[in-house]
Amino acid sequence: MKIKILFASILICQILSHAAAQNPYRLKGGKEAIWLGGSGTAIGLSFVLQRNTKALTPEEVTSLDASRIPAFDRFAIRHYSIAARSGSDWMLYSSAALPLLLLADREIRRDAPQSGLLIGEVMLVNTGLTLLAKELVRRPRPFVYNTQAPLAEKLKTDARRSFFSGHTSTVAAFAFSTAKIWSDYHPDSKWRPVVWAGAGIIPLSVGYLRMRGGKHFLSDVLTGFAVGAASGWLVPQLHRRR
Repeated sequence: MKIKILFASILICQILSHAAAQNPYRLKGGKEAIWLGGSGTAIGLSFVLQRNTKALTPEEVTSLDASRIPAFDRFAIRHYSIAARSGSDWMLYSSAALPLLLLADREIRRDAPQSGLLIGEVMLVNTGLTLLAKELVRRPRPFVYNTQAPLAEKLKTDARRSFFSGHTSTVAAFAFSTAKIWSDYHPDSKWRPVVWAGAGIIPLSVGYLRMRGGKHFLSDVLTGFAVGAASGWLVPQLHRRR
């Protein structure tokens, strides 16, 4: 009987060890509370600042000087495409389904709650950084400089939230966190370059549409891409098992 118990104990330990080896992440209650609390604080602070963000007046719109925009950003003020805006919105909403692709993988599906929490933390971090930056910088959007854009739209508070691109950062966060988690479960897969290429192309396409729509400058898009990509890669990386 003792031999059977010993054998069963060894077998259970081997199974648990194998399961742990398959799961590349370790989540701890205190650490997760810091991630969630810090992100929630940033989001809450952005809402407080939002109350003090005033819309531009017609006089302020008229006095804006396009020559003060950096040369590499200036081309964005020529664009005002409603179709491009609609396309970027569609890609933003669709990107929320990217993490669901992970459920097709048996190993990741087994750890779905943990992977879901990681992605949730990624999105909270990215949202906090994005909203806070918009309310602190209050940069006028490119269409505010465009004479073809209606004045009524220029006088909305949202017209002062150009920096940085929330569409781009959000899609990048979804895409990079999905690619990062999949890659950590499959470090030797030959499909890794394809997965990472897709993770980069999708948010950059969204950024292009945001510029075509007159919503963002190039610097807004590149910054949004960097913040979203960093959030999507860094949060899972900091949870890796050593």
